[in-house]
Amino acid sequence: MAGEIKTLAVWKTDRFDRRGMAAIGTALDEFDRRRARLFVLQENLDSSQPGTRIVFAILAERAREEIKDLTLRVTTGKHAARTAGRWPGGRTPYGVRSPRGSGLIEPDPAEYPHARRIADELLTGKSAMRVAHDLERDGIRTRDGARWDARAITRMVRSAAWAGLLSTKDRLLDEHGQPLDVWVPSAEPVRDAEGNPVVIGTGVVSPGERLRILALIEARITKMGGGSRGKRPHTTFLGGILTCPYCEKAMTGSGGDRGRMYRCRTRSVYGKDACPGVVVRAQRMDAAVEAMWLSHVSALEHGSPGLDAIVRRWAVLHDVEKEARRKEVIAGLDAAKARRDKLEHDFYVEGTLSEDRFKTLAVEQSAALGALELEAAELAREADLSVFFADGEALADAWAESTLTDRRMLLECVLKALTITPARFPGDHTPILDRIVPRWVA
Repeated sequence: MAGEIKTLAVWKTDRFDRRGMAAIGTALDEFDRRRARLFVLQENLDSSQPGTRIVFAILAERAREEIKDLTLRVTTGKHAARTAGRWPGGRTPYGVRSPRGSGLIEPDPAEYPHARRIADELLTGKSAMRVAHDLERDGIRTRDGARWDARAITRMVRSAAWAGLLSTKDRLLDEHGQPLDVWVPSAEPVRDAEGNPVVIGTGVVSPGERLRILALIEARITKMGGGSRGKRPHTTFLGGILTCPYCEKAMTGSGGDRGRMYRCRTRSVYGKDACPGVVVRAQRMDAAVEAMWLSHVSALEHGSPGLDAIVRRWAVLHDVEKEARRKEVIAGLDAAKARRDKLEHDFYVEGTLSEDRFKTLAVEQSAALGALELEAAELAREADLSVFFADGEALADAWAESTLTDRRMLLECVLKALTITPARFPGDHTPILDRIVPRWVA
């Protein structure tokens, strides 16, 4: 490129480029402009000699066809391995390995302890970046000897093979929507005819643990346009939920000499001219809202929107696998109904199916549809609501066992908004419960 050398030697034409005559023609034009030459050792071709461009073009097109055949053979082999429920080859995620010829995934003795540590820390709610910093502090490196970062950890978790499942890949498209010969790993595992993930061994985590970790990671991401950015989780019970009575914007938790306080964010950022603001002790406010929530939920009747929302969201949080399967069954039902409609259209309208063929396919579709409907009904069966109709002590015990994230979620299930009236004067001793203004779902 600097013009210091006038000859580029390659072993064979297909080692130089495999994109066809257009690509190699553009390259040769560039060589001519630089008064340089391309020399191919095996074919003994010199681009500076007359009549060689047509030979280069033919060899380039042949290389293009050869790479298509190679891609087809590799893709077919990997597809056959996936169909048989075997690891198709390639690099496994950190913590697991695939013994040659086995087609199975198993824990890697050297990497598993560190990989399991990563999983345990992620399950406690630690961010991927915090986990990476802890690994760096302890001198733990990746398989390639590199430093851990949040992206490497997230990519590892997204691999279905990390949970002993068969991974799948998505094909990239160009700007015109045409498929490229580029495949990227997908977070979704390969599924069998019944829609169940294909298990190919033992991973670092169980499928349920992987789903919970993915849900925790997703909760830390804010979608913006076509991309995303990380966000810090709230460390206080009512941060971002409690609103200022003046500007009606969110209040945030902050530390102080006298302990945690909830302050108007508008006042903190833009000053008192933007909003007079409100300040209230976090401990006092948390206790009052907790008592209010317990009292409200205990009084809810069977079938009320607030109680249904609590049960539904509680189930989603604590049984991620069941919720994921419920979504899959619904999607499967839609696809089965579409296939049934297409079958009836081909028989009754288009007349492209014989009656015997139609009856055979109709029986198969009806059986598949019936099985999916039964499973959907089972998954949609009403959750056990006894804990929410039990006495106040049982409800309080359930609340006490919840994490901060759980409590915030449960509070938002039945609250549309929560604000506090300003103190009437400095030192106002009005009970805090009299100043809280909730807007309940029901």
